[in-house]
Amino acid sequence: MSEPRTVLAVIPDLYFAVKVAATARACGVTLASAAPRNAAAHAARIRPALVLLDLHAADALATVSALKSLTPAPPLVGFFSHVETALRDSALAAGADAVLARSQFTHRLAGLLARGLDALTEPAPGGLLP
Repeated sequence: MSEPRTVLAVIPDLYFAVKVAATARACGVTLASAAPRNAAAHAARIRPALVLLDLHAADALATVSALKSLTPAPPLVGFFSHVETALRDSALAAGADAVLARSQFTHRLAGLLARGLDALTEPAPGGLLP
């Protein structure tokens, strides 16, 4: 049996973080958590298969840059409020591999946890496209 995937969650909203953790458990994924200021150092130690980042966290764009400066850089998916399109654009410019509105992120979470960025090439449950 292969070792479970480890995903790093940088999600300061504890209520939402609990939902993500429950989904990770259901998918058989090991979920590690870090505060934005500690995310890059933690990722360097654990080498996650994926990083999930709340783009509304303090210093989120600096966190994206710090994570993407690691060698190797982990794949990173950010999520944001759908009305914050400038934040989406800034996160992509900072190096995020994908940025999803929070509703899309929620619909695709199980696939992201299980398959990483590959999950974004398939229609989401309910037929939503990225």
